[in-house]
Amino acid sequence: MQIERYDFELPDELIASRPVSPRDTSKLLVVNRKNQSISIHEFTEIINYFHKKDLVIFNNTKVNPYLLNGIDLNGKSREFLLIEEFNSFKWSILTKKPKPSKITFNNNLSAYMFKSDGHWFLQFDKNPSDYFKTDGFMPIPPYLNRKSDSRDKTDYQTIYAEVEGSIAAPTAGLHFSKEVFEKLNSNIDFITLHVGIGTFLPIKVQDIDSHKIHSEKFFIKHELINKIDLTKKNDGKVISIGTTSLRALESSYNISKNYDKWTSTSLFIKEGFEFKAVDCLLTNFHLPKSTLLILVAAFAGYDLTMKAYKVAVENKFRFYSYGDAMLIL
Repeated sequence: MQIERYDFELPDELIASRPVSPRDTSKLLVVNRKNQSISIHEFTEIINYFHKKDLVIFNNTKVNPYLLNGIDLNGKSREFLLIEEFNSFKWSILTKKPKPSKITFNNNLSAYMFKSDGHWFLQFDKNPSDYFKTDGFMPIPPYLNRKSDSRDKTDYQTIYAEVEGSIAAPTAGLHFSKEVFEKLNSNIDFITLHVGIGTFLPIKVQDIDSHKIHSEKFFIKHELINKIDLTKKNDGKVISIGTTSLRALESSYNISKNYDKWTSTSLFIKEGFEFKAVDCLLTNFHLPKSTLLILVAAFAGYDLTMKAYKVAVENKFRFYSYGDAMLIL
């Protein structure tokens, strides 16, 4: 299947660089697969679609402030995104035009940038964890085309974030205020999937079957699997808040039966995938030709998905991480 199938026209002005405030005042597009209808709502109306016998599942991963600013030996300001920690204060990184150099940070912290086995690293001279908390920024998506600032430390974090480890937020959950969350008249539970750098990586091949998707770590309790079984037995709906939750749930429930331990998934959900865990999905509006758009098309159906995106553009919905939401029933 060709990647051009998942392309669409998106005016630049519809890309949200900041979230609405309060966060629950975003718009909600409700897409009903059964009758093929599409309707426009306010996000606070989402509580009308969740019922007592349903199970709503959130991703409680927490975004780390792993975007750092430092100075190299030439006095040039540099930005680093920390990807993964290794032993002895060594981190794999992403940065523009890397080359070996000593990097100086604030608070008497320094590191050496070097390349090994095709990857770039920072070797810090001491534990940098305290520095992250005071001087690190949230690694907002590159397509926002602006610098991360102090507002993002609140905006780019769900209200229920708990388990540290992500370099990107599970953005469908960003719409929930404390008030909306507390009004949910359903059973609620959590999974943890730490979003990795692959969520930002484009598909570079024409045939999507040739694309190797990124791997991400997740944790699901056996108790939650039992709740899913009971919900389905009682004719309730399993509602996934975000594509990250869906990917973890289908990876565990549908394929490997992995639970009560940290594991990883490289599941690429495409059209023709058989969904066994999730009945409804809340998600944001995604990049053209992205793995997340392909996942949504697999869940909602290709024609209905592209029709929904057309309605969203025509009605000036806001797109991407800080944009509006779509509920697929």
